[in-house]
Amino acid sequence: MTNLVTEQYETGKLFLEGTLGHLTKDQEQLPAPALEAKEEAEAYRQIVSDIAPESSNPPPFVRESSNTVREAFWDAIACDHPDVLLLRFLRARKWKVEDALNMMLSCLKWRLDEDIVALNWEGESRLNYALLQRGIGAIHQTDRIGQPVLYIPVKKNDPKAQPQDHMLDYTVYLMEVTRLFLHPPIEKVCLVFDTTDMSLANMDWTFFKTFLHYLEHYYPECLGLVLIYNASWVFNTLWKAARPMLDPVVASKVHFANTKEEVLKFIPEEHLPTALGGADPWVFKYTPPVADENKPMFDAAAREQSHKEKIAARNEFESVTKLWAESGSGESAEEFVEKRNATAQKLIEACARHDVYVRARSQFHRAGIIDGLNVKW
Repeated sequence: MTNLVTEQYETGKLFLEGTLGHLTKDQEQLPAPALEAKEEAEAYRQIVSDIAPESSNPPPFVRESSNTVREAFWDAIACDHPDVLLLRFLRARKWKVEDALNMMLSCLKWRLDEDIVALNWEGESRLNYALLQRGIGAIHQTDRIGQPVLYIPVKKNDPKAQPQDHMLDYTVYLMEVTRLFLHPPIEKVCLVFDTTDMSLANMDWTFFKTFLHYLEHYYPECLGLVLIYNASWVFNTLWKAARPMLDPVVASKVHFANTKEEVLKFIPEEHLPTALGGADPWVFKYTPPVADENKPMFDAAAREQSHKEKIAARNEFESVTKLWAESGSGESAEEFVEKRNATAQKLIEACARHDVYVRARSQFHRAGIIDGLNVKW
């Protein structure tokens, strides 16, 4: 068989077929794309607001505070004790304060750049509808130590079924919603990758690397366990390539389980879906938004009043924290510790009350699983 590359060098003539000015008649008259391709593209980009009742959508985004690092920090707190966020970065950087500070500042800049506040405001309304229906990242019940379990049925991942930016948007949103399940002492999640019937078509290397980067750098110390169920040769190949990129601490949290007995070491049978050998008949089904579920977000006066209460609680916590930091050690410091804990609780409750005005309801709110600061299975 003639090698066209070497032939060019032997004859001194470039092979120009198919380049500009050197097209055949067939190449010049290629048929237009079929109409079906356009229809597929429309479904490809369909978002939840396209199918949900119009009255279920949140109002246009309202930015309550300036787009600064300071405000990004308080937005990142959500409904947590402020120390919870700080301790995540300190643990991730082995208690090296400067390293932890730099890591946190990088995270806050990312949150500003990606406008995470707007993502939480708009919620599912801006997410890919087909992606939500597939249940990639469904949260259900807890593992043996009380951590919420997030299931990823890998065979349902189709990198070509939605735009890459839709997948990334969904991933960040899922991480934000998952945080609503975490309240001390439960601060981490259990990830279950079900690789049953996974094929090469389900692999998305770009997304996988981005997912790991987000998890390590922007949501540190949120991962308690990664359980790989029924690992196929495809996943093992992916894992060999991914493991060197992981922080050793993260890599140590990955465990493989190929039998029901191995899974039950981590998840109790009554919480484990029957699809994985458990006794829980739960099967994921996405519930779309319902009419008026975000009605409080339209009440500007109530939102403004709630925001003022949140800011007041925040300012009080900052003032007490400053006094506590300046008090050193001894009896006076202990008094400030108690007062600081009390003001932190007031802040948490104020943030929880305000949440309904600035965060669109999720499928977990609709199911009654998330109710303010409570998680009800």
